[in-house]
Amino acid sequence: MRTPLPFLSALVLATATTAQYSTFPDSTGLPGDGFSLSGALELFKSARDLQAFEQALNSEDNKVNNLDLDGDGQVDYIRVVGHSNGGAHAIVMQVALSKEERQDVAVIELEKNGAASATLQIRGAEELYGADVLVEPVAEVDAGMEPSKGPAPPELVRMYVWVNVWDWPCVGYLYGPSYVGWDSPWFWSYYPPWWRPWRPMGMHAWHRWYRTYHAWYRPTYTCHVPRAHAVYRPQAMHSPNIHRATAPMREQRATMRPAPTGRRVAPTPHPNDRTMDQRPPDVRGRDGGRDGKGGPVPQTRPERRPSPPRTTPAEPHRGDVRKAPAPQQPRETRPPQRPARTTPAQPAPNSPTRSPAPTRSPRTR
Repeated sequence: MRTPLPFLSALVLATATTAQYSTFPDSTGLPGDGFSLSGALELFKSARDLQAFEQALNSEDNKVNNLDLDGDGQVDYIRVVGHSNGGAHAIVMQVALSKEERQDVAVIELEKNGAASATLQIRGAEELYGADVLVEPVAEVDAGMEPSKGPAPPELVRMYVWVNVWDWPCVGYLYGPSYVGWDSPWFWSYYPPWWRPWRPMGMHAWHRWYRTYHAWYRPTYTCHVPRAHAVYRPQAMHSPNIHRATAPMREQRATMRPAPTGRRVAPTPHPNDRTMDQRPPDVRGRDGGRDGKGGPVPQTRPERRPSPPRTTPAEPHRGDVRKAPAPQQPRETRPPQRPARTTPAQPAPNSPTRSPAPTRSPRTR
């Protein structure tokens, strides 16, 4: 089977993109650096529905999409597909590489956790970003003043709090009675008339826009929406050519983890973490739902308390003139012996018996 020419160009482009992006300190070194996950969340926040969200993703003015996975020298069109199951939604953004082959770019996983409360995360595709690349919206508030040692003034402690996205217009549309699902009507070589493809921006110019949307979004390594991720997993689309092209860089990135920032923050528990163990096993992760991989929960044994260490008598120092007391030998204690039982002597069976001598009575004169 012959490999199409566009895919050969895609392999070369992925390698070149990896070398160019690796020069930036906060880049993953993979083609996914050409698509801003934080920017996608910002566009989703202001969109009224999924159709408007798809149109905003493919607008050159928003500076969110800079991908060219098929290597044709033009930015790819991003399709939006919605999947849902109960109160969990998966909004997939993908690129059609050919009539039969598609590659997911990212997915917004949305989960309802109350009557008027919902939370979401965006997950980058493993072929384009590496494993477990998650971004979530957060708000930063003042947690108070921490006393400092010395004459310096006390330090202000910042705290990240989770964001309730229930008031976002697109979230209200997804949980409204009129939503029945969304699948983009546009596909490979058939695009909307309002779309005009453009050439990808250079790496240095794009990197300045790439950091624009990072103000109120932060990366995380914990999946807070395991039910929504379970909805997405059976619907995921992966290109074998893109998978092979990015495999060496993904393996190299798996051995490296970004160092934590020096900013001092006080983390707060996420509301979905409180009911994680009460969910059915088919939607939990391997660690109770926090990794979101849908595996069975292993049975864990209760933690054993460590036994206290054995103490041994300290040996005297060599320079000490005092002699250590000799260890006392335990005294032998014997149990009290009972006195021997005495029985009257029995005469021998064949020995003659003698009668006792008669006593003489005194004579009377």
